[in-house]
Amino acid sequence: MTFPSTIGVTGAAGFIGANLCERLVQGGATVVGVDDMSAGSSRNLAPFLDDPRFSLHRFDCRDTRQLRTAFADCEAIVHLAAMKIPRYGGALKTLEVNVEGSQAAFDVALATGARVVLASTSDVYGNAVPPFAEDDPIVLGPPTSVRWSYATSKLFDEHLALRLHEERGLQVSILRFFNAYGIRNHPTWWGGPLSIFLEDLLDGRMMTLHGDGRQVRSFTYVTDTVEGIVRTLERPETAGEIINIGNEEPISIVRLAQQVQDAMGIAGPLRATLLPFEKMPGKYQDVRVRIPDTTKARKLLGFEAQVPLAQGLEQTIAWHRLLREERVEEGIRVVA
Repeated sequence: MTFPSTIGVTGAAGFIGANLCERLVQGGATVVGVDDMSAGSSRNLAPFLDDPRFSLHRFDCRDTRQLRTAFADCEAIVHLAAMKIPRYGGALKTLEVNVEGSQAAFDVALATGARVVLASTSDVYGNAVPPFAEDDPIVLGPPTSVRWSYATSKLFDEHLALRLHEERGLQVSILRFFNAYGIRNHPTWWGGPLSIFLEDLLDGRMMTLHGDGRQVRSFTYVTDTVEGIVRTLERPETAGEIINIGNEEPISIVRLAQQVQDAMGIAGPLRATLLPFEKMPGKYQDVRVRIPDTTKARKLLGFEAQVPLAQGLEQTIAWHRLLREERVEEGIRVVA
């Protein structure tokens, strides 16, 4: 196995990005981070910001010229920067950022010879038949529902990556993440249902469940997600492959809400209300069941998620509580 010594990471100050950067720096790699700080946090970088093996460049990853300069010496690029599902607007920006950002990363990699690990999403499966395997058919909703903008942008990124691999030799591996959660996640709906459930309960509010709350998901603690990325970086032979990175253990959203409430020690009936899809903007639709088939990850990466939900939830709750105690923004060293 070959591990790159210098690695570029877009979205470095974000949830997965910061956890990945810390792991790579601790492993002895030199890490060049890029983030425009639109969703990332300087606090996420604080534990390793002063490490000489880490540097942060603050700009939009769609700027190919700056990205080429920042990643000039990188042997590998992990492209994490992206906009998420546009629940409350911003569908056009989601499409533009996700497509243009990936194109920039690919262009830089082709120019420098760097390998690429592309972060994709389980959302690209849409409402396919679970458990989702990498070569299964894709079942997305209509373009009149803006929520599919995210999945469509990521699916385009995958097609572009694979065609560049086949026709121009781009060494790219594609990872489809399944509902990552944990420390350093964004404490809003941007961070997914676990983040918003915790913040609602900490604020004394009711949790809001979309639709009927019976959607089924599999949640992957961030250290497991990072492990999947690291193992992919170690295995250049995975170029041209799409690999699911996730936990196969399913749970309904309503049961998740109850587990979060119980883990926080809040007694009584479930503190939640339902928000029908028809009352959400953009003709919102949802995925009913999202569970990965991780056979390929086990075969190619030797990867299997290790952190059970109860353990990950305990660590995540502790982090959200600590975050509330530390509202003073940390200093940040930015490379011009």
